[in-house]
Parts: sequence; C-alpha cells; structure tokens
Amino acid sequence: MKESIEMIFTIMETRPKEASSGAGKTREEIVKEKAIDFLSKMPLDYNENEVRELIKKLSGPKALGSVGYSVPLNIFLSQEIARMQVIFNIVRKTLVDACDAIDGQIIMTA
Repeated sequence: MKESIEMIFTIMETRPKEASSGAGKTREEIVKEKAIDFLSKMPLDYNENEVRELIKKLSGPKALGSVGYSVPLNIFLSQEIARMQVIFNIVRKTLVDACDAIDGQIIMTA
C-alpha cells in the first residue's frame, strides 16, 4: 500500500502545474531525481532457470506428497512470478523513458 500511495503521489506531482518563480529545482529536475531514485530501488530481474529449479523443490500438502509443478499452488506461484517480471520491465522502461524525455533524447506524449 505504501509503495502504491508513493507512486500515485509521484504521478500527481508530475502533472502540469503553473510555473513558479522560486529559485528551487524545476519540476523536470524533481521528476528525474525521483525516477532515478525509483530505478535504483527496482529489484533485479528474476532468473527464470533459478525460479524453475526452486519451484521444482517446493512441496505441496503433506497428505498428497506432491512436489514441484504437480502442486497447483506452485504453478500459480510460477505464473505470478512471470507476471511480476513483466510489470518490472514495464516500470523500468517507463522510468528510463521519462528520464530520456526530460533530457530531450526522446519525445513522450502526455
């Protein structure tokens, strides 16, 4: 919840605002700093082979004696890890694109 609220707060801060005459950092500089900060906090990509090996070792309910991908919950775990990897990639690309757009290297639409 905390990370979600922080992300929403950041999105709200990046919305266009009236220009201020303060001597502080520009809105673009603040956004770029936060994007770089978020990038530094992003987890590393999952190693698909390692994940598969670890899931193969996970056991299911003791009554069934199942192990690995024969356990429905382990299959679900594998699918969720794959989905999280997709989300990590999207977030990472969006943050990098935002920094590049601020630097003027690429064009981003609203």
